[in-house]
This record gives sequence, C-alpha cells and structure tokens, in this order.
Amino acid sequence: MAKEILQIENINANDFKNEIVKDVTQALKGYALQNPDNEILLTREETAKMLSVSLVTLWDWTKKDIIPAYRIGNKVRYKKAEVLTALQQMNKFSSQ
Repeated sequence: MAKEILQIENINANDFKNEIVKDVTQALKGYALQNPDNEILLTREETAKMLSVSLVTLWDWTKKDIIPAYRIGNKVRYKKAEVLTALQQMNKFSSQ
C-alpha cells in the first residue's frame, strides 16, 4: 500500500469543510441507492415462501446451482438479492 501526501494550500477552513461535506453527501447518495433489504439473509422457509415453491423444489434448485446458498454452521441461508437475480435469470430462460 503506497502512502500519498496531500498538501492543501490557499483554502480557508470553511471552504475546506464545505468541500468535504459536499463530497460526503454525494457519496452517501450513491450508497442510499443500494437497497439494504436485498442484502439480508433468508432462511430456507422464507426463500421458498418468497418464490412460492416447496422446500424440496428450493433444495433441488440449490443443488443445480440455480439459486446460490450459503451454509452458516448447519443452517442454509440465501441472499435476497441473489434469489431475485436467479429468478430473473429463470424467467429469461423460459421466455426464449
């Protein structure tokens, strides 16, 4: 990791503060566009209910790598965003 030196000259403290606030506000707007609800982990039951399928069908799709799953200890979890993406991919395949 390379260190960089930043030298600021010819700016008063108030202008510097305003520039920082503007950049942080802009960065937070980009962050707010991401939906944090899509990053939550769902249980097998919640995922099956969301997709309106049985647990057997969900497990089959998981084994076929249609929907990615994560094992946390002895529990299986699904990321909501990945489930929605997989659902869109399934719809693309069926419409062709």
